[in-house]
Amino acid sequence: MAMRVNLTPAQRHPATSSSTHYALKQVVGKGAYGIVYRAINRQTQKEVAIKVIEYDDEEELNEHMLEIDLLKNLRHQNIVKYHGFIQKSHQLYILLEYCSQGSLRDLVKRGPLDESDAKTFIRQTLEGLKYLHEQGVIHRDIKAANLLLDSRNVVKLADFGVSTRVNNLAMTYAGSPNWMAPEVMLGQGASTVSDIWSLGATVVEILTGNPPFHNLVNEAACYAIVHDSYIPPKSLSSSCRRFLSSCFQKNLFKRPRALELLNHEWLSETKQSILERFKEPESDNWDSDFIEVEVSPSKDHDIHDEQYYLKQLTQARVECHPHLIFSECDLGAVVSCLIDLCKRGQMKNVKEMFTYDLKYNEGRCRSLFITIGGLTYLLNHCPVVENILSECFINDMREMIKCGILAHCKSFSDPLLILSISSTFHELVDYKIWCQWCSQLPNMVESIIYGLENNEKMAEDILLKLSASSLFPMDKHFLSKLMALPLRNNLRLKYTILKSFNNLLERKEEQRENTIESFDSRPPVTPLSTSLPLSTPSVNIPVFPPQSTLPDRFMDWLLKSMPSATDDPHLIKNFIELCYNSSHLNQVSLGEIVEHREFIKLVKQLAQQLSGDLSIKYMKSLLLMALQLCVELSQEVNETTLSDMIDVSLQFLLVPEFATGGIDILLHCLQFALHERFKIYEDTTDIVIVVPSGDIRVPHRKLLQTFYSEEVKFGNFIPKFTKLCSLPPCNSLSYEIIIHKDFMDKVRSLFDLYRSSLIIQIDFLKFLKIVLTRYAEFMPQSKRKDISSEKLLSTGMKHAMLQPNANIIRNVANFLHHNWQIEKAQKGQVGADSVLIKQLCQDIELLQHGELQAGNKLIDKDGFAIPKFNPI
Repeated sequence: MAMRVNLTPAQRHPATSSSTHYALKQVVGKGAYGIVYRAINRQTQKEVAIKVIEYDDEEELNEHMLEIDLLKNLRHQNIVKYHGFIQKSHQLYILLEYCSQGSLRDLVKRGPLDESDAKTFIRQTLEGLKYLHEQGVIHRDIKAANLLLDSRNVVKLADFGVSTRVNNLAMTYAGSPNWMAPEVMLGQGASTVSDIWSLGATVVEILTGNPPFHNLVNEAACYAIVHDSYIPPKSLSSSCRRFLSSCFQKNLFKRPRALELLNHEWLSETKQSILERFKEPESDNWDSDFIEVEVSPSKDHDIHDEQYYLKQLTQARVECHPHLIFSECDLGAVVSCLIDLCKRGQMKNVKEMFTYDLKYNEGRCRSLFITIGGLTYLLNHCPVVENILSECFINDMREMIKCGILAHCKSFSDPLLILSISSTFHELVDYKIWCQWCSQLPNMVESIIYGLENNEKMAEDILLKLSASSLFPMDKHFLSKLMALPLRNNLRLKYTILKSFNNLLERKEEQRENTIESFDSRPPVTPLSTSLPLSTPSVNIPVFPPQSTLPDRFMDWLLKSMPSATDDPHLIKNFIELCYNSSHLNQVSLGEIVEHREFIKLVKQLAQQLSGDLSIKYMKSLLLMALQLCVELSQEVNETTLSDMIDVSLQFLLVPEFATGGIDILLHCLQFALHERFKIYEDTTDIVIVVPSGDIRVPHRKLLQTFYSEEVKFGNFIPKFTKLCSLPPCNSLSYEIIIHKDFMDKVRSLFDLYRSSLIIQIDFLKFLKIVLTRYAEFMPQSKRKDISSEKLLSTGMKHAMLQPNANIIRNVANFLHHNWQIEKAQKGQVGADSVLIKQLCQDIELLQHGELQAGNKLIDKDGFAIPKFNPI
């Protein structure tokens, strides 16, 4: 397919051709339909975001082009800018505005926002929605992850992959469940006010860290959205709760529009200044300002002035009373005193003051301490103050990094502090720099293990990022510790460990960044590239480290970690991918998987469950990876697993996309049975393999159904099917193919469909030669022993010519004779001048009126015998 380039003027350059070059940098996002990269325009040196989408056919491409058609007509400061697209082979590259600050979801991961900060982002989101709705566009997937922030922290609505226009029928189930409006959940269709419901869920996500009903599984969450009322947390202001009630109005006709919400009282409230945050709140209930404490009749607790309490705070030998200090002293004076203590290294009372401040004073002292530069003096006394940092300042990591905490990390021992520093540092610097920094920390491995043992999501995220980079070494000791973690009842941890092992074996992102320089060089590929027909087992072959990289008994551990067929598809996919990556081209490892019969049974269950629903692209990728592994495993099949492996092959034959792989597995199984000298025969309907445990049957009808399917991609399928028909147990299969009512129609349609492919036409002619010869061989023959086998076969052929189907060979020969005539050739027809095509056509023509040449058989390049005939 020729490359198509469509760029906006800003992305064009006088010195370039239409195929502008871009250098792809790190991955900045992944979604259901593609991967988003940060990229550099090599001519202008400006950053863009590039969304790379794999597609299989024109229909799927047209679906993705709908997103482009929407984006190119949208121009608003709160909508992500569209810069153009490049279509090349089976990949589509959409060029978008690069938002360097990530998404609102990334911001919320570091802690929920307060209402005053959230309002700014919500106003901008509503401005973007107001513009979209005025243009007649429904976004359909509003959530924090799809609200990006540029370098000036301006909100940009992104990811229009499931958006639609109002005048189109928006009845499909699209979006993310926890953010989805009830009318969409019920299949009643989406409208512009459906985006308002999603906005309300996004407000909850920003202010609390999670969307409504996040603690429920998908089915329960869907039920709650439709039937229950969401009650906002009492910690939110009353005006905010009223704003959310408007958004969550179940009657969509009463739900406000974006323009109305922009004038809501919650968004109209003025933002509190930074100085107002440190003022004591006014309240008529004075009792709430006092904390009940035990006071002894000592003179120390008599009423004193401010200077007395501040002096107490600065004296290391005197007991500190934070409740009295905060109640009697000016907050600014207390902070100045704490900074002075930090300068002098007197930390006895500092931790007690900050601990009390966080518990009873809403952290106002800590906030002012940071604002006026106190952290710098505190960090001067690392690691003595490590416990203060981890208990009181863990949520202010960006400020601590600015003040120089990175220089002290090697001396820290608190795993959570190290993980928090690492996680925040990753957000601030280039990926390579971060990986190199982490590799130099002697306490990083122990911190990750501690975090994983205690279900810390930071540890999981850091492990996944580091495992993908060759700059961070992962030795056997580290891997053994990962394998020792308890995975049985923790599916999220199991996913993390399996994914990190996959990253180690593949190191995908590092390879892409080092090898992909522009779109005119090799384009990036996903772990399950589908640029080739899905009926062809194809996989990215990872650059494997030496076998010594993996610990001993790794495969045994992996197989014991096998998920069930009902587990999350992401987990299953990573398990199967790891099995493939750790056993590819390794006969010993493949043998271990085969011996563990439960793996083949798992694949069989997956094929049965998922083959009926391939509309979800992820399911198709999962089955493709399982098929690729089974093709290799079938070469190591044994008597015990033969039956299961054949069942797997037959299950894959039911799906046209996977038919080639299914035939490949079946071929290996039949070749194994022949090698082991099992009795194999054909009855009227099946190929039967006799093994000690019982007969194994391969139904002819499934093979015929596969061959006559309209959806099978024959380019890769037909050579393997030819091999199958050449095997001794498949005599009657060829006969049934030939006598099928659609045989001649299939011949004509295939030569028409592949008239421009010389290789496929030659492969199909070889197939015809095999099956037509077998067709003749299969005809009834005399049982007299005094007649030679050559004579019997010749007689059988002549007998075949007298049957109702006698004209089949003649019809095929006549069709082939006329197919390549120059005067009748169709547009794009090739092969008229091919010597091999002419020879194959002559061989088939001889089958009409010939006899076997005694003792002489042709052997094709695959080692299969083809009888040769002499003309009569």
